Amino acid sequence: MEKIDDSRSHDGIPRKSTIGSARLLILTLVLVALLSSACAGQDGLFGNTGRPPLRVGVTAAYAPVIFEEDGEIVGLEADLAHAVGDALGRRIVFKRYPLPELIDALERDEIDVVMSGMSVTADRNERVRFTLPYMQVGQLAMIRTSDIARFGRIHLIRRTGARVGYKRGTTGEQFVATQLTRSRSFAFDSIESGVRSLRAGRIDFFIHDAPTVWLLAGDPKSRDLQGLYHPLTEEYLAWAVRADNPKLLSLLNTTLAHFKREGLIEPIIDRWIPVRVTLR
Repeated sequence: MEKIDDSRSHDGIPRKSTIGSARLLILTLVLVALLSSACAGQDGLFGNTGRPPLRVGVTAAYAPVIFEEDGEIVGLEADLAHAVGDALGRRIVFKRYPLPELIDALERDEIDVVMSGMSVTADRNERVRFTLPYMQVGQLAMIRTSDIARFGRIHLIRRTGARVGYKRGTTGEQFVATQLTRSRSFAFDSIESGVRSLRAGRIDFFIHDAPTVWLLAGDPKSRDLQGLYHPLTEEYLAWAVRADNPKLLSLLNTTLAHFKREGLIEPIIDRWIPVRVTLR
């Protein structure tokens, strides 16, 4: 977006003029009003600032992807959302929902887009349209560091009776239900409660998306936790829009393509996930 240079615009007014001070004041006020109007009507990269806000649905409980800190929605997705808002010339309004209710809210037209670390799945594809993915992830397992000798080999997660925890409503839950049929599974309403149970020895493995495991296991304050960096699934994170909103889908895809060409996504990811283990 081209920035209007106020000082350059004022050069058109003679500094030494025969115009009286009152007329000069009036002309200056008119010029300021015109500049303000021009700025207010300027387009973003792909949209106009006069457009309504972009309503973004989130479940703010997925650090470092999207979470709440001091009453503010922050994280990887929050930064991407603000970048999209700047590109489209639309103010971002975050609306919070529990994870299982995000797509329902989208279908009810309460939000325009889901930007909440949502994985692309066949089931979700039946209800929404996903943008181009912005990041590849997968489910990873986390154990207690003290149990590396006992549980450090990933195939042990499949043994009969293995105690495996996951967060409800996630692709981790689907993996446990379909792939770990011999394990004892434990559902949790939050990542925090699952990690507490792991630390307390009530489960042997906790499964969640790679960004969560990278964050927790890579934190010097969490030396008691260890990630098993063998991908259990291959997933892609993307944004979801209503099936009947192809215009917004096209705008978001165009914006994402621009971000990728300009190298704008990787610095945002690096800010929130400074340490990552490549999934192969």
